[in-house]
Amino acid sequence: LDHCSAFVDPVRMKFLKALTAAPREVPDFEKNFKQAAIPSKRDIRTDDTRVMQLYVRWEICLRNTLARLRAVKLGQDPEGFTVKNAAYDSSADYAARNAFNISDPLEREKELDRARWAFLDGFEWNHSSNFEALCIYRCKLMILEKWAERQTGNGAENLDQAAAKAEQSIKQSQNNNEIK
Repeated sequence: LDHCSAFVDPVRMKFLKALTAAPREVPDFEKNFKQAAIPSKRDIRTDDTRVMQLYVRWEICLRNTLARLRAVKLGQDPEGFTVKNAAYDSSADYAARNAFNISDPLEREKELDRARWAFLDGFEWNHSSNFEALCIYRCKLMILEKWAERQTGNGAENLDQAAAKAEQSIKQSQNNNEIK
């Protein structure tokens, strides 16, 4: 990503760096990524990031559906684990339900990433050499980096790290629920 900084203006770099594999909200592009109050060619316009807005909404719907499915399976209320007032997308819902039916956790995660990749692929034909193409590429790189990290190192060490992250996440969720 740092190699792009020589070719991409600072506002767009800020946006690229803000992309995350697990978004919790659709970013306010106008508020967070404007360079100045006066529009210029260098400012990010909402139409420059339309694909990422759609992807973030899709990803949030995917995660909300998974949270609801897991909650039902565990007999819990899903509302504490979902993003409120999120948009619905039938393809994200379908991908989540399809993956949830896979019993092997590794294969389930692969299926989810295939669905993410396919969703992003659907936009590439129309964005071959613009800023949105770079955003799509960044999201795909995040998927590849996730799998590269899982393939390196000792399996037991990776499992310990994942368990520690899960434990930390649970504690954080419990703390957040206590605050409310």
